[in-house]
Amino acid sequence: MKLTDNEICDITQRLEAGKSLPDKYRLLLFEDKREVELV
Repeated sequence: MKLTDNEICDITQRLEAGKSLPDKYRLLLFEDKREVELV
């Protein structure tokens, strides 16, 4: 899996703003899991 610079920037901005990630990013980053625990 290789993310583009724009995708990385979008993910970072969403996380810093406290927003949830769209399904396309969640599935890319965390495979098939619907629930992800942040630690």
